[in-house]
Amino acid sequence: MSNNNLSSKAYKILEELIVTLKLEPGKTYSEKELMSLSDISRTPLREALLKLSSERLIKIIPRRGIVISDINMSNQLSILETRRVLDNLLIERATKYITNTEKEKILAFKDYMRIATEEKDVESFLKIDKQLDQAVFECARNAYAANATAPLHVRSRRFWYCFKGLDDLENSAAIHIKLIEAIISSDEKEAVRISDEIIDGLIAVVKKYMNM
Repeated sequence: MSNNNLSSKAYKILEELIVTLKLEPGKTYSEKELMSLSDISRTPLREALLKLSSERLIKIIPRRGIVISDINMSNQLSILETRRVLDNLLIERATKYITNTEKEKILAFKDYMRIATEEKDVESFLKIDKQLDQAVFECARNAYAANATAPLHVRSRRFWYCFKGLDDLENSAAIHIKLIEAIISSDEKEAVRISDEIIDGLIAVVKKYMNM
């Protein structure tokens, strides 16, 4: 396997560990610990860490280690406000430029989400949600917006997993299925409305904890 593939694999593994809180928010890890957790050698791991650092998902502190980004409610609110703008742009474009082949690909995610929900498999649902995001980003054909919003989605998935998770799995799957249906129907207005509803649900949780 090439170094690029190994670094991509390392990034994917570390991202999943961050989202599912196996790498604890705010905790410092050594490079050796992360190598053990990801089963990846030093060079591709470092490449993955540099990408995660550029996305502000971790902070690399020389001679101390790698600090996982914490969950800060004020920051999370800013993340969601920014994500709303970028997601609306991407979803508007996806509804306009999606091809029939891409519609078939995105339609399949409805069944994937239903299966994960029936099996109460939150981690599988999170992986499916990420894959759906990537498919929608590809339909939108705007790499700049997609690259900007991707790390915001990582933080949003972690936030959802931490504060909602299994209790919200059925509801989250249902609203994402509605979003899929709106996109493949090229219903721009409805797709954006549903995207806003997803963001509003997360913002409500943030504000609840900010007011506690």
